[in-house]
Amino acid sequence: METREPVVLTVYRLNLGVGTKEFIREVYRLATEAGPSGISMLLLPLKPLKDLLVGRKSYGSYKRAVRVLMNKVSAVVTSERTYVGPVVMRYGENTYLSIVEAASGTEVSRKFMRLGEDFKGYVPKSPTVVVRGTNICFLVYDDIFHPEVARYCVESGSTTLISVVPPITEVDPDLVVLAARMRAYENSVNVIVVGGYVKDRSTPTVVVKRDGSVVDIVSDARSEVLEIELAGDTASRVSNELVRKYYARIIKTLNSYSASRFL
Repeated sequence: METREPVVLTVYRLNLGVGTKEFIREVYRLATEAGPSGISMLLLPLKPLKDLLVGRKSYGSYKRAVRVLMNKVSAVVTSERTYVGPVVMRYGENTYLSIVEAASGTEVSRKFMRLGEDFKGYVPKSPTVVVRGTNICFLVYDDIFHPEVARYCVESGSTTLISVVPPITEVDPDLVVLAARMRAYENSVNVIVVGGYVKDRSTPTVVVKRDGSVVDIVSDARSEVLEIELAGDTASRVSNELVRKYYARIIKTLNSYSASRFL
């Protein structure tokens, strides 16, 4: 088994119920406390997303507001790559809840929100990124509760899952932790849940080892930064294209159903 250079993952736990200025100030404060890292992950404030969903903002206005946020985040967070989410992305009639690279705006993972009539099937590309040889797969919202999504990531070569679970609706924190432990144990992968908080609810930030044991958990309403060293051994993972296609079909159905429930 080939061993790769360890990657430091910096996870930001933030108040997602504040405005842009206060949010960026808090990101800057935490970024100055954190050391250099290969990859950073943080959730964006929920107000622009809520404004879009209830019709207070057009998609164009939402997109511009998120682009400003991502530019500001890129300016204060010093990592090789910084990923943010959830971000609403539209392509024709199809709408997705996505994870995006802050500097470039490149989408790396997506969850269906609404499917148009021209939809032809699940996007065949793998929702993974490789940083210094470590293959990381992003899960969005309730993906962590579905074993098939984690299996798809593993069949795509991933050894680490980063699950983005914003406090959009009420989610049982204990259930999130249990799901993370199960996905780690079932697949022998590291699982990191990136949560956050608003005034009336929160989702936990959790770090789970491959054996399902919890390394760290933060569930209260406070901002902090977690630094996690990921030891890459991605050479042991071999992708099976046929299996990936079967899991992709299942995920298409799961995402279509779950998106209609929470949005």
